[in-house]
Amino acid sequence: MSNKEHGRFTIFRHDYLSEGDRLAEIMCGVIMVLVMIGYLRLSLTSGDYIEMKKTLILIPLGCNAAWGIIDGILYVLINLIKRGKIYRLSQSVKFKKDQEDAHISIEDDLSSAVGDSLKKEDIEEISDEILKRVDPIIIEKPEWVTKKDLFVVLLTFVLVVSTAIPLLIPFMILDDLMLAIRLSFVIGLGMLFFIGYTWGKYASRNKIRSGIAMMIIGVVVVGITMVLGG
Repeated sequence: MSNKEHGRFTIFRHDYLSEGDRLAEIMCGVIMVLVMIGYLRLSLTSGDYIEMKKTLILIPLGCNAAWGIIDGILYVLINLIKRGKIYRLSQSVKFKKDQEDAHISIEDDLSSAVGDSLKKEDIEEISDEILKRVDPIIIEKPEWVTKKDLFVVLLTFVLVVSTAIPLLIPFMILDDLMLAIRLSFVIGLGMLFFIGYTWGKYASRNKIRSGIAMMIIGVVVVGITMVLGG
């Protein structure tokens, strides 16, 4: 892959879903399927499994598909809020005669965004720079839904649904219920480890420990979900 192509791919990833968003979607997909596999283990006999095999494969896929669409819509709503916030901030800065009020508006938003990672002096310096540049910038009223928003819905849907497929392969190829459950659970643990390992890389943490921690968190969440009726 050339540098130019790699740059485009990186921009594509960040424009639609961040690393954290993608990992969160994959983790949710894995946990939902593992919860359903857990219920399957408790409620079915081998005879029931053979008769209902197709249904039991379609149910987790349907559940993940529904969640993918719901979560995609939530991302669209969040993006609408973000665009509206940027527009309101630009308007308040552009039309406020009192520069002190404008500074306060910008600094409040910056403080909530960066937390304690910047000093007050740094935030004030950034605020000054924004005030210098905002006048020539014309920010139009935000659109309701954009093509990018629709693509986020599609991408979220694909991510969550595709996450279910590796976990369901044992049920597609095996007629032994217990063996299929065990193999699926092992695949799920492997996927959770991969999620944690990748998260550790992005978060500058120990990747192996992060992978193990994510496996433990995933198992605990699955157990809690089943106990609470999921």
